[in-house]
Amino acid sequence: MRNLTPFTIANIVKKLKRIHVQINSKYNYPFPKPRIFWLSEYTYRHRYIKIHPDGRIVGGLSRFVSSLVDFAFIRSIVAHKYKPTGFAYDPASLFVLELFRYLEKYPDMKAFVDVLHDREKGKHYRLYAGIRYSHVPCEATFTNLKGRLGEELYNHIFHVLVEIAELPGFLSYKILATDGTLFPTNARYKGCTYFCSECEFIEFKGIIENVHRRILYRLTNLEKIVPGKEVRIRVECPSPQFPEDVTRPKVEVLTLSLEEANPENPSICNQIFGLEEELKRAHLDLVVKRGVLTKIVMGDSTHTDSFFFRCPKLPADREARIGVRRNPRNPNKKEKIFGFDVIIDTSIELTLGIELPVACSTIAGNAEEGRHYITNREQIIEYHGTTSKIDLGDAKYDEHHNYQFSRSHGAIPIIDYNPRNENLTTTALRERAMTRTAGPMHPVESSPGPTDLIRMISVSLRSPRFEA
Repeated sequence: MRNLTPFTIANIVKKLKRIHVQINSKYNYPFPKPRIFWLSEYTYRHRYIKIHPDGRIVGGLSRFVSSLVDFAFIRSIVAHKYKPTGFAYDPASLFVLELFRYLEKYPDMKAFVDVLHDREKGKHYRLYAGIRYSHVPCEATFTNLKGRLGEELYNHIFHVLVEIAELPGFLSYKILATDGTLFPTNARYKGCTYFCSECEFIEFKGIIENVHRRILYRLTNLEKIVPGKEVRIRVECPSPQFPEDVTRPKVEVLTLSLEEANPENPSICNQIFGLEEELKRAHLDLVVKRGVLTKIVMGDSTHTDSFFFRCPKLPADREARIGVRRNPRNPNKKEKIFGFDVIIDTSIELTLGIELPVACSTIAGNAEEGRHYITNREQIIEYHGTTSKIDLGDAKYDEHHNYQFSRSHGAIPIIDYNPRNENLTTTALRERAMTRTAGPMHPVESSPGPTDLIRMISVSLRSPRFEA
């Protein structure tokens, strides 16, 4: 461990004062909305910071971060997303509040918003973010902010924060480790893996005639009608995502039932499907039990009508997918997560004994992590103009183009070997003169010795994959 005197609180605060001037002069695009339309106004203020010998920070992490970092640059980065008219929250205020939620480890935004509305528990959060009690935001406010900014602007803000950590000397980028983490979405998985945008508009031509005919057939045998029994309308799934060897299922787009008639409030479906008189004589109503109608195209004398329905198995979050990971409580088991995979590059600072994230990208839960290894490294080059000396990764990143990219930028890739579909039985490994854990071995040895380990390391530094 080197001399840590430059990293005392007093020295860091002095450096950050110059850094804030540098950042604010770099991001100085004016925010277009006049202050009279601001529902909040974030203002940076340096506050006294005290750290106990056991590491506890007086006031918590929210006070510590808000006292060191000036987040006013966010207004300049997102200014083009706002118009001069209309009321809106200061984006810096909302970003700081969302950061507090993660730092203080609130389980969800609802729990954090409840604290914000508490006069005592939330007063320090409101003070640091520049929000008055009369204008405390709701959950939808943060959702709208994410939709307005998008992933690209969030990434830009993130890299500015990385730059603020880099300038005092906390980051060297010499050793970068890449890994992915699955996290669930708030939307519920409804059982279909191959959903797509077409599942929002599933067409059913001539549905009025279809239902009209089916109900008339039931009305010919009134004694067999069971009130409340479902009449299900199905159509073949239109999604092109299904593999050739998977049979397309039938999608239940509409579910009806015959109920006892209500003379005061007859069902509108009686009229829509042209069964008003027939059902009136039978003292029945046609009622919709399930189904989401998204579009109607009425036909003429030569074309039939088309009703468009949303698939009942279509989740609210259409970008999420199912990913598989090891169960944290039982590593021998795997669990499925419906959500996203966040790939994070971490800079490992051995001299300071810390690890800090320096690049991040989010993909669907079932996407291949190995193909996004280069994406994160290009982010670091674009925003910070630097490359690493050593690149670390698990077996998901064991791909030729990842090795080529690292070596082309002067780095040494150390990536776990991925056997994929190779035959790893003891007999097969012996025939190839390899071991399961240590790569090449002497043909007559049952386990690698020191010479074999040295040979394995040298091979891994020269070639992206072991060869028999």
